[in-house]
Amino acid sequence: MEYNYHKNAGELAFIKFVKGLVHLLIRPKVEWKDKSLKKSLKGKPVVFVCNHTHHFDGVVISSVLSRYKPYMLVKKSWYDKSGTGSFIRICRSIPVDFDTMDTNWYAQSEGAVENGYSMLIFPEGGIAREGKMLPFKPGAALLAAKKGLDIIPIASLGEYKILFGKRQKILIGNPIKSECPENVRYSKYAKEISAEAEKQVKKLYLELEEKYGKGKVYYKEDFSSENL
Repeated sequence: MEYNYHKNAGELAFIKFVKGLVHLLIRPKVEWKDKSLKKSLKGKPVVFVCNHTHHFDGVVISSVLSRYKPYMLVKKSWYDKSGTGSFIRICRSIPVDFDTMDTNWYAQSEGAVENGYSMLIFPEGGIAREGKMLPFKPGAALLAAKKGLDIIPIASLGEYKILFGKRQKILIGNPIKSECPENVRYSKYAKEISAEAEKQVKKLYLELEEKYGKGKVYYKEDFSSENL
């Protein structure tokens, strides 16, 4: 079945409504390492990667990045839910099944990129529940390697306070170039840039902690610059 990447007027209106709601209730504070990227990334497909700490991550980060129209990977169990899933399906999302050898997500992600959209992926593959950032899976990097897409690292710090309390802090980093040498397998190169993406996300997270105070998610993780 062919995947329809282009949203109709009603779906686009809903996406704008969600964006407005996110900014009203969550009040994310967004910072850029290089503010010039805000304009230069528009209309240029890239792969955004971000740490994963909460179920709100997808809707909040995609709303923050809405001008770049990213498609986000969503766990299939959430995508298929009768209630929440119906809203997820309206937004730009692609399901991925971690319980099977699912490759449909990759084909659909390639299609999104070929149609001019960016991708938003949480490479940990799940929410950190033991106080430590999970190792990045190479899927996002493999897509970037095969398509020659820049990877944009993002760090998110906070606990998603609604209306009151500390605002969610989001720091968007500099591009990681993806130029796989002809004599290197995509899979091998993907592991290299995936490791670099993980390193850069941790650095960004450390910057946020140094500026705004230590978070309560990665309490077992050592984000010291000496280890990065």
